[in-house]
Amino acid sequence: MTQVKLNAVSLTSGIQEAIDSNNDGFIKLSPGEYHIRKQLIIRSGTMLISNNKSILVNDLEDPSMPFIRVEEYTDIPYLIANSNNKSGIMLGKAWKNNNINIGYLKIYNTGFSDLPMKALLIEGYNININNLDIYRGGIGASFENCSDIRINDMQVVTCFTGIRMYNSNNISINNFSVDSCHYAGIQIDSTKNSYFKGTVWNNCDEYPENRAEYACLIGKYTGESNRAIEMNLRIVDSGKTGIDISNTSDIKINCIIINDRSCNIQSGLNFGSKIEDIYISGIINGVKIPYEGKINGKIDAIIRRV
Repeated sequence: MTQVKLNAVSLTSGIQEAIDSNNDGFIKLSPGEYHIRKQLIIRSGTMLISNNKSILVNDLEDPSMPFIRVEEYTDIPYLIANSNNKSGIMLGKAWKNNNINIGYLKIYNTGFSDLPMKALLIEGYNININNLDIYRGGIGASFENCSDIRINDMQVVTCFTGIRMYNSNNISINNFSVDSCHYAGIQIDSTKNSYFKGTVWNNCDEYPENRAEYACLIGKYTGESNRAIEMNLRIVDSGKTGIDISNTSDIKINCIIINDRSCNIQSGLNFGSKIEDIYISGIINGVKIPYEGKINGKIDAIIRRV
């Protein structure tokens, strides 16, 4: 095992040199702030061992480049990353079997710009994350061209879009909380065979100005139909629209959509074009327009109007 100590001369504070020269794959960070001025590559076969007193900070000149790139066959039991108003972390390689395992990952202070920066970008196949915690950013977690991704517990707070799926397959998020996002809590496009369970809500006391356009947005930017998706959603005080659906078939949603405080949801369910064979059940309470548009499927919900 190689013990990394802070090296102010190194562009990666000594971490890259330790990874590249290590023989057994075990890298342990000493406590401290590691300022990363050149993209850090956590190479294949590495186990990076850290704790809550070791923080990696993005000091790259290019704000759009992920400051940490994690290659395949990597294990990270615990990691905290400060994006420093820039981009965050990239996990995996597109179209590759990555076999990456993450215990706890916290990413905070990702930047906003005309092109929203990503706290976490996930690509490729076979990535497992036990606990993911994201605070502030353009896009919290972006799943792109990936498959067989499993996340057990996930929290995203005050991003532009909390969770974004594009061209993905067999994604499972078992328990998520998306809090006080600006545009969409969860956005799904060109995605199939996936399962999502969680809450999209707005903390009206802490972030009264953050009212999402959509708690859940499915199919608006889709190149091909979204299919075989199951969702269990709680949507509370999220903003303008609860769930907006288009370009979708063979989908099952069990939902609770309610207005509890001042961040009013105006429309519970909005059905767009190219919808086939969907089933929605649950409760819609205190929403002015419970649902609108034409559904090609079935709604089995308890509705209590304003």
